[in-house]
Amino acid sequence: MLSAFDLSKNTLFNMSNNAAPLPFSIPTEIDPWVQETFVDGVLEGNLKYLDEAIDAALKADIPQMQDWGITDSKRFLLFVSGMLYWTPSEIASGKLIYWTLCLFYFILDQKPLGIEPFSVPIVPTSKGKKYRLDQWIVDYAVKVGQYMDEPGSISEAAIASFQQSPLYHYDEAFEPPEGFKTFNKLFARTLKKGMRPISCPNDDSVVVYPADSTFDGAWHITELNDPHNPNSVLIASAEPDSLEVKYVPWPIADLLKDSKYADYFAGGQFMHAFLNTFDYHRQHSPVSGTVLEASVIQGLAYLNVVADNDGKLHFHRGLEPHSLVKKVGKGDNPSNFAGILDAPDNAGYQFLQTRGLIIIDNTLLGKVAVLPIGMAQVSSVKLIWEPDVTKGESYPVYPNAPIEKGDEISHFEFGGSDIVLVFEKGANLKVLGATGLDEQGQQTTKQKYLVGMPLGVSSNRVI
Repeated sequence: MLSAFDLSKNTLFNMSNNAAPLPFSIPTEIDPWVQETFVDGVLEGNLKYLDEAIDAALKADIPQMQDWGITDSKRFLLFVSGMLYWTPSEIASGKLIYWTLCLFYFILDQKPLGIEPFSVPIVPTSKGKKYRLDQWIVDYAVKVGQYMDEPGSISEAAIASFQQSPLYHYDEAFEPPEGFKTFNKLFARTLKKGMRPISCPNDDSVVVYPADSTFDGAWHITELNDPHNPNSVLIASAEPDSLEVKYVPWPIADLLKDSKYADYFAGGQFMHAFLNTFDYHRQHSPVSGTVLEASVIQGLAYLNVVADNDGKLHFHRGLEPHSLVKKVGKGDNPSNFAGILDAPDNAGYQFLQTRGLIIIDNTLLGKVAVLPIGMAQVSSVKLIWEPDVTKGESYPVYPNAPIEKGDEISHFEFGGSDIVLVFEKGANLKVLGATGLDEQGQQTTKQKYLVGMPLGVSSNRVI
């Protein structure tokens, strides 16, 4: 078996401490498509905006900027050009692809590129909007995704690097007889039979995890007759270094793209979990029932990346209710904020992203909405229900199809992603959340779960 460090002569090695191979070498020329669409299109030929964003990113002193040698706009444009046609590979920590995606988005998140007029603010009124950088990121993600369907996106050496990266659990994958012929085939790999047993398959009161994912939380949805914010999820945010907390309502109708079933979820629950780049990227039904609606909602390809005090990059995707204590003072009781989503000003991105929507009718729980949400270079959410364009069909489709708990419903191609579930009030669901320790040894409910593990239990009973 090839070593993860024998990737090819095209692989560049960084020179920082604990050096790891970079997944592609920097080209010598800016790609014509990048020049035309990003430099001449988004930036209108003025590189000062990109240089300002890079200067802001450099102040974070993150090692990836040094590893790639990104100190000015030309170097970043070469990095972006190389990323269009790369062959992804991994290292033992499983963080190589993660760091590469983080760096791309971290720079584009910086001012002035991360704000108007280049990028839409992550607020409810941005529904349906895309500014020029938003649209370019979507187009770029599509272009990268197209290459990931090409034979050049995979190699024996790259496959070997994933085999040697424990977080990918390559031994669980079902490898087709012909092997993985493209990176997307590897990324959206299926598993060997029996790898994800389904808890209580015949008990409708038990809801299971639809994806291998890290649980983030479950929160209340307001009632339809709420005088201020009907049928919405309230997301709390606070300006940096400010004691002022504001609550931004995100209507469930926006999340469900004005589905005719949106009002059914008033007073119910909103549950969020996220997948990492190394996770199994197929989603399964959390309940049995009948599929009422299936569609893909086109939106942004947004990803917020932050640098911590140690210069490490992270996807900022958690919605942490107790972190508000840091904003409003240590003396406040965290329980005062229970049931309110908390994140920086960009919280609510799930309502604007490209996402799938499957609504399932269960006799015990009522309607359950399952939303696989694309992140970063995941520009494609593939449902198993696809419209037949030869017959003039389009989304949404209403398959009226029976489905069993644990049946596959969708998959992602390349990158990280999220999963959201929305339940009716009448589901009377108690979401289970184990408490464990995070990397810093602090208690957290953000635990990793696998497809088929119990997510929650309803107090409803079949009569």
